[in-house]
Amino acid sequence: MTAVIDIMDAIALQIDTALGSAGTADPLIENLQVVGRLQSEPTPPCIDMYPANPFQEGLAFGKTNNDLRFAIRARVLTADREAGQELLLNMMDPSATTSLAKAIANDRTLGNKVSSLSVEGPSGFGVYRDSSGAGNLLGATWTVRIFP
Repeated sequence: MTAVIDIMDAIALQIDTALGSAGTADPLIENLQVVGRLQSEPTPPCIDMYPANPFQEGLAFGKTNNDLRFAIRARVLTADREAGQELLLNMMDPSATTSLAKAIANDRTLGNKVSSLSVEGPSGFGVYRDSSGAGNLLGATWTVRIFP
């Protein structure tokens, strides 16, 4: 089984390639910060990730390939309410070119690091406190379920 850190890095790279600066000189989302870990001081728009709750199903007798779950969080600024909401809604829209779910599911094996994955969500809008003191951020969360 691929290490958890390697799975998180693969998800981040896949998102950054599809939506951010890793894929092209002309990214779909300008200045997108994609981090393969929890980012406590984001530079919005930001996508970060961390183990979801629950992270892993309970071990069953004889079961060796337990599913893993990761929370993928997108956060945008609230300073320009219209632009921030529009960007987040476009990331939530399954038919948009900037769909986060579509970017994650683009390669369901993450470059052959896992057997498959599924994307659940997104949650509705939520307000996240910016620990750097810049104010509140608007965001949504997706759950990615990994099948090793």
